Amino acid sequence: MGEEGFRPGPGLRDVLRALRAEAGLTQQELASLAGLSLAAVRDLEQGRRTRPRRRSLAALAGALGLDSDRTSDLAEAASSRVATVEARAPDAEWNSPERRDRRGLWLAALGPLEVWRDGAPLRLGPPARRAVLGMLAANADTPVHRDVIIDTVWGYERPPTAVNLVQVHVSRLRRLLVPGAGKDTTAAPSIIFANGSYRLSLEPGQIDVQVFKDLVRQADMARNLGMLRTAYSIYERAAELCRGNPFADLVMLHEEPAVAQLRRWLVDVHLQYAEVACGLGLHNQVLPRLHALAAADPLNERVHAHLLIALAGSGQQATALSVYAALRSRLARELGISPSEVLEQAHMRVLRQQVPVVHLGEDEAAAPPQAPVAPAQIPAYPSYFTGRRAELDALTDLLDRPDHGEDGRPLITLTGRAGAGKTALAVHWAHRFAGRFPDGQLFADLQGDASEPRTGEILHRFLRALGVPASMIPPDTGDRIALYRRLLAGRDMLILLDNAGTAEQVRPLLPDGPGSVVLVTSRKSLDELAVSEGARRIRLDVLTRAEAHQLLAEIVGGERMRADHSAVHDLITLCGCLPSALCSAAARIAGKPELTIAALVATMRAESGRSGNTPTGHRLSFDPVGVLDTEPPRILRGI
Repeated sequence: MGEEGFRPGPGLRDVLRALRAEAGLTQQELASLAGLSLAAVRDLEQGRRTRPRRRSLAALAGALGLDSDRTSDLAEAASSRVATVEARAPDAEWNSPERRDRRGLWLAALGPLEVWRDGAPLRLGPPARRAVLGMLAANADTPVHRDVIIDTVWGYERPPTAVNLVQVHVSRLRRLLVPGAGKDTTAAPSIIFANGSYRLSLEPGQIDVQVFKDLVRQADMARNLGMLRTAYSIYERAAELCRGNPFADLVMLHEEPAVAQLRRWLVDVHLQYAEVACGLGLHNQVLPRLHALAAADPLNERVHAHLLIALAGSGQQATALSVYAALRSRLARELGISPSEVLEQAHMRVLRQQVPVVHLGEDEAAAPPQAPVAPAQIPAYPSYFTGRRAELDALTDLLDRPDHGEDGRPLITLTGRAGAGKTALAVHWAHRFAGRFPDGQLFADLQGDASEPRTGEILHRFLRALGVPASMIPPDTGDRIALYRRLLAGRDMLILLDNAGTAEQVRPLLPDGPGSVVLVTSRKSLDELAVSEGARRIRLDVLTRAEAHQLLAEIVGGERMRADHSAVHDLITLCGCLPSALCSAAARIAGKPELTIAALVATMRAESGRSGNTPTGHRLSFDPVGVLDTEPPRILRGI
């Protein structure tokens, strides 16, 4: 199935973080002991580097005091191709059980074998052909030798033309899965033949088994972090993909090792799902599935133990005791054994009434799991905004471009001098295109170079906005970054990072993979983000004189502007066409009709003279932001 077994090994970041915690070392201490930079250790633990040099791995192993076995584990994690637990979630449209109603190919194996394309079922042909496809789907991305396929499909009744039959079936399946595939097309084959073996190769998200595995991986992460409601929601989505036993209609595959292992693993997943549901008091929600599992395997003691707990938690204690008595009788009669410790413990909890009975109202019991939180943190729409059509179009064009770098993440930097209106432009654009980000928007003021990095504090606010309870937010900044990126995986969000001073302030707040858009404003050029992260850059200059005139007219009114035309020209020149300076200056007379624009210009020139600035020709060469360094009125915040 593309991975050995069903549970991926941990990635390097998880292994290294766990080993460091076990050794009781901080990141700085580990870096010092290993002779590496702190940035290098952080990059490894945050997944920005996944292939360290062999010498660096040896240094880390020595600093952590690892024996040969654990050193091998570290090296294996570094060389593993398996995605770490922070891997991007499958696209939501592939998670839905109604996937067959959407566009594209969908192979469903968690139940009777079905193949759909663009909402229409495909006819797979005779049973033998269905079995060949089922055999390859059960071992997706893993080569299956032709002889194994023949033995599984025909067994002792192997026909003399079995090899040719497999070739014919595979050829028909290729044309079915990829219409037009053949010698005269460049389309990638869906079934690849090499060294006597066949391998099914589909795009990510085209087979329900793989989507199920990805969802379970996410649910396990949330469960381990104590985020039970989130885990329940994801387990529920995974469970909805199951339509019965895997390959239920292909009897010849039921004892095939990969299918048997998949069947056992599915039971384990449903029991994990039941544990989470019962922990939330949602016993009734999992009772139908537990009853079905118990009916399918009437001697499975683990399944029945969970069934007892769910029954008792839903107020059916007598039924739970009856189920236990019936199973104990079957075990004695058919296997000659007594109930296991797991079953006995569940029985004693029921007898002692140690399972809390949760009485939910009808609406609450039937309510679906909580949907992911969609925060809306973008500041209020700027009261006064004009011009910037070219920059707005450039932002939109960058959002729509498909070439967003290797990870597909649109990252845009909006740079310019102080007072150029970067924040106003970003906020204006964010509100204008809010509909493009259905999963919400996050906002943080990074405060430029005026403060120490506040990554941990910002991540705490972001995680709270994403629905994580404060008590469940990890104390370690690296762990917060990992959780933040997991929650953003597969979501369409806008992250607006305002007033960045350095690229290092931005990098920890970038999501992994495609989906979310990150817009960064800064007085600095942030060239490092363009080089290392593939950021697209937009440079914001001052307003044109026409735009500056229009902005002033919006604040002070066109009538006052026309009454003092020459002073307006001087004011625009004095403010250097900077929107922040123009707004601050206009605000000084907006509510004072007795003051003229000419009087304002005279006052500003006097203030400029006192600050030591002198005119150059007809233009005053001073920093208008310095002269107007006062808190802008409420209506001008965000400019």
